[in-house]
Parts: sequence; C-alpha cells; structure tokens
Amino acid sequence: MQTRTRVDVVKVLSPIAVSVAVVLASGAAHADATCISAYEQAQTLRKDGKPLAAKAQAAACAREACPALLTKDCTKWLSELEAVIPTVVLDPRTPAGGLRTDVRVKVDGVMLSEKLDLKPMPLEPGSHSFVFEAEGAAPIERTLLLRDGEKNKRITVTMAPAADASGGARPIPLGVWIFGGAAVVALATSAVFAVDGLGKKSDLDMCKPRCSSSDVDAMSSSFTFADVALGAGVMAGAAAVYLFLTRPPGEATATASAAARFRPAPYASPTSGGGAVGVSAHF
Repeated sequence: MQTRTRVDVVKVLSPIAVSVAVVLASGAAHADATCISAYEQAQTLRKDGKPLAAKAQAAACAREACPALLTKDCTKWLSELEAVIPTVVLDPRTPAGGLRTDVRVKVDGVMLSEKLDLKPMPLEPGSHSFVFEAEGAAPIERTLLLRDGEKNKRITVTMAPAADASGGARPIPLGVWIFGGAAVVALATSAVFAVDGLGKKSDLDMCKPRCSSSDVDAMSSSFTFADVALGAGVMAGAAAVYLFLTRPPGEATATASAAARFRPAPYASPTSGGGAVGVSAHF
C-alpha cells in the first residue's frame, strides 16, 4: 500500500518539481533559492513562448554558484533559446538616404533607446509596434510580426522633415490671393467699361451721322479702359497661377496664416458716369 502511494505522488509531480527534488536529494539542500526559482521560471517562460525572458532566467541558474545539476540544464537551454529568439535591425535614414542614429525608438509603447547603435535587437516572437522619433522629423510608426528564429529582420524608415509629414502640404502663398483678387477686379472692371461702351455705341448708332465728337470720344474711352483692364486682369491672373504652381512646400506658418485670414471680395457696379470697381478684404 505504501509503494502504491509513492507511485501516485510521483505521477502528480510536475517535471519542474521532480528536477528540484532530485537536486535536494543529491545532497544540495543548501541550494540557493534564487537558482531554483530561475530554473523553474526558465522552463515556464519557454513553454509560454517567451524565449527572451526565459533566456534571462536560464542565465541566472547557469551561474557557478548554482547546483551542478541545475547549471547543466540551464547552460544547455541558453544555447537553445539563443537560436529561437528573433532579432531586428533598426535602420532609420535621411531623405537623401544617409544613416541617422539620433533617433528615439519606442517598442510597444516603451522607450527602448535615445540613440541607436545599429546592433541586432532581440525581441520576443510575435507582433510588435515600433515608433521612430527624431528632432525635426515627423514620427513614424511600423508594426512587425517576428517569428521564432527569425534573425536580423531589417526595419528601414525615412525620417522626413516634419513640414512634409502631411504628404508634402503646400500652403497657398499670400501673393496668390493678392494677384487673384486683382485679376478678378480688373476683369470685372473690363466688363463694366465694355458694357458702358456698348451702350454708348448703341446711342451713336441712333444719331448717325450727326453725333457729336464728345460722344464718340466717350465711347472710345470706355472701350480703351475695357481693353486696358482686360490686359491687367490677364496678367494678374497669370501671376496668381504661377505663384500657386511654384509655391514651395512647408512655407512659413506666419505667411500661411496671413493668407488664410486674407479674403479679397471684389466688387463692380455701373454708375451714371460709367462704373465703380474695387476690392474689399478682411485681415
């Protein structure tokens, strides 16, 4: 009956408990509790798919201060875990392609380093989130899946200037609004004088051939002003289009803000003496 009980006890003991029991039975009852705990944790973490954490525990129980039976197993595990642990190489670059080392990296929300040393970085297998940050550059986030034994997987990112972080945003220069408003005013002025000239021409058609020279001159002046205003409008419009198409990326914030506040409102209206044109704006 006693023998059967002992067999039942051995059946329910875990492999870890058996190993520890062997150590104690071998006369190492004085074994450091830290060694035994590290021995157990190394096996547990390894089964949980955390070889990096298991390696740290295996290193703790592979010390000479630990019992020989423990150090033998732990030393063996160290080499086995080293082969399983995946590594990554972080490779941040400048827009010109040069290597950049003054980059801060967060892995899964934890700050990893304030400066990269370009050495392979061991991580646990699984999915990881990387955030790259550098002075004057927009943050970059990458997600990477690492598998058991995957070595030196490279993550290359380009640390673009912060002004280009929105995909090369190009604010509209203030000159576009100014020349654009001037073009609208000039074209409206041309239209007013053209309408006035056509009205005067209609009156002259009724008084031919006895029309006064002053009426003829007034009609000619209206058409002349219309032509001049039309030319000015075309030139101002062309200038606005040129400034818009050639605007540089990341223009100064102050200029962009001024352009955003500047809203020209051209107006034109006929009067008894010809027409009135102008532009109003709010800053």
